[in-house]
Amino acid sequence: MKSRLPFALLVSTFALVVSSTLTSAAGWQTDTEGTSHWHASPPVGQCNVSRARNRAIRAGIYRSEIVYRDENVLTFRGLTLNGDRKEITFGNEPSCPELESRDIP
Repeated sequence: MKSRLPFALLVSTFALVVSSTLTSAAGWQTDTEGTSHWHASPPVGQCNVSRARNRAIRAGIYRSEIVYRDENVLTFRGLTLNGDRKEITFGNEPSCPELESRDIP
């Protein structure tokens, strides 16, 4: 019985280290200043909606909503600071490249 105790302790320690490493890849992340934020990585080879929405905001489109999504593109529609309606389309690749931007009448 004594010979199994160190082995069980070693296995449980290894399982704890592996599970803590895997859970740090996605979910709540903390920085060095004590603040935490939610981070979920997009699937490999795809642009996720939150990354594309952030790119739309940087392009000057606020209050955006997704109007079209398929395996190739993500399209958002929103307002500019002037109140004009605008639509922007991103490619469904890891870097979310901007494919098209147009004003909506």
